[in-house]
Amino acid sequence: MGRIQLSLMERVLADGLGEMLFIMKAGRSGEFVYVWFNRKVREELGFGDEHIGRTISEVFGKEIGEKMVKRYIEVVQSSGQAVYEDAYIDSDGGKRYSEVMLTPLLDEGEAPYVVALVKDITGRKQNELMRREIIHRLEESTSRFRALFEDNGDAVLELDPSGQVTGANPAALRLFVVSGEALHGRPFSNLVSDQSRSLAEAAFSLAAEGNLQDVRIDVQPENGQPVGCLLKFTPVAPAGKPIGYYANLKEMRELDKLAHLYMESQNQFKIITESVSDVIVTIDGSWRLLYASPSTRAQYGYDPAVVIGKETGDLVHPDDFPDLVRGYEEILEGRHVFQIRLRVLHRNGGWIWSELNASAVRGPHGEFQHMVVVVRDISRQKAEEERLEHYAYHDQLTGLPNRRLFLNRLADRIAEYKKTGKRFAVALMDLDRFKAVNDKWGHNVGDDVIRAFSHRIESAADHVLAARFGGDEFVILITDCTTREEAETLACRIVAALREPIVAGGHVIPISTSIGIAFAGPGRLSTDALLKLADRAMYDAKQEGPNRYRIVE
Repeated sequence: MGRIQLSLMERVLADGLGEMLFIMKAGRSGEFVYVWFNRKVREELGFGDEHIGRTISEVFGKEIGEKMVKRYIEVVQSSGQAVYEDAYIDSDGGKRYSEVMLTPLLDEGEAPYVVALVKDITGRKQNELMRREIIHRLEESTSRFRALFEDNGDAVLELDPSGQVTGANPAALRLFVVSGEALHGRPFSNLVSDQSRSLAEAAFSLAAEGNLQDVRIDVQPENGQPVGCLLKFTPVAPAGKPIGYYANLKEMRELDKLAHLYMESQNQFKIITESVSDVIVTIDGSWRLLYASPSTRAQYGYDPAVVIGKETGDLVHPDDFPDLVRGYEEILEGRHVFQIRLRVLHRNGGWIWSELNASAVRGPHGEFQHMVVVVRDISRQKAEEERLEHYAYHDQLTGLPNRRLFLNRLADRIAEYKKTGKRFAVALMDLDRFKAVNDKWGHNVGDDVIRAFSHRIESAADHVLAARFGGDEFVILITDCTTREEAETLACRIVAALREPIVAGGHVIPISTSIGIAFAGPGRLSTDALLKLADRAMYDAKQEGPNRYRIVE
């Protein structure tokens, strides 16, 4: 090929590229020398005419040069393209990430040339690193929450929207003296005594309306005497509508014994409180603190002597104080116990999420004397619970909403359609020939392809709900889609997002999809009916070739 000569048109095109372009020639002893580079190289790396004819090692040093030359030799020997990712320092001293495509140019009788096209992928790489960190944190937090759930000393039951048991932690199995299989599917109301059933059902109905109540009930173990518990239903409502509940059951035997001991002997009560890690305080009818256990110092930073006589409201977050007032008023009116979660002020100024279990102490004739409150730091548990809704309804591989969340949102949209008649559509799509990717390059590469595919769908469908339905299937809820043209626009955006191949594991993998879109309408007013229609449309699109879509109105 001789000396590289580029025409004026070729120079204009090369210098107009947004990526860096090099032409290298094989030299002696396996070295490669720079014979030409475009304007982008000069701008990004500060290269000049003095670099022409120099070897890679002379420009970048021996260590980097050896690594680069090894790749160039592999390309020449294989006579095929190669793509790899690299990092470099730009002319401003910043770290940049690049995707390098090497293409050999072989000519008989001439030393081989290699064309290197360097594409800046700094933004994508930084997003990828950030997403991996998020996924790692999701997995770690999910593991922590499960450990917290399993190790919780209080009984916790998972319930579906109708109140049937779908899961139980070990403490719940011990409380009811039964296996998890025996509990699964049983209505919660069947687990309480006959006398407590109406109270438990009322608390469940109030929780569905967002009114959370602590109620004292008796649960009925499989073989044994009823056990007094404090019950609270906590709804799981990621979209504002409950899709399940947690039933927290705290055995009250120990708290009842503690209150009884206090009535018998103030000295005996102090001995008990000084030996436990939870904070124990007593409060009179005027909201003043009468006593604080020594653990107040370790948990909240206060010397017990300093807080005695303080108003309770001075130590409780203003937003939580009304809930405490309501519970306290119920105590004054005759209720025996109540439980509440609120934020308590630490001596250093921060707020600590805490759980209060309060019990009334009454005189010989039933008159209120004061209240005994057991306070426990639950800040870690609270943080994990707040993340639970996200982790339970998002796919760990892609970070997208999962099947469960999508079906809940679709059911809500169908209900809205029945009321308003406002049209919407569902799109179902998958990766064409994805099994061949797994078979050829393995599941790790397949996972990378799925992640990249999900990112492109999410970018193309940024104003609608996109979810991973399972495997290589994805779904989109187009909530405000009223015309065929709007559905076509979305399908075209998705197809356009897949024009460039995906690079995974050093392989350039072309991808395509098949899309089926179904509009809601008469005879299509269930999740199953809409999804089946979209699935059939997707299959018809697949028969027509890659990157096709079919719409059913």
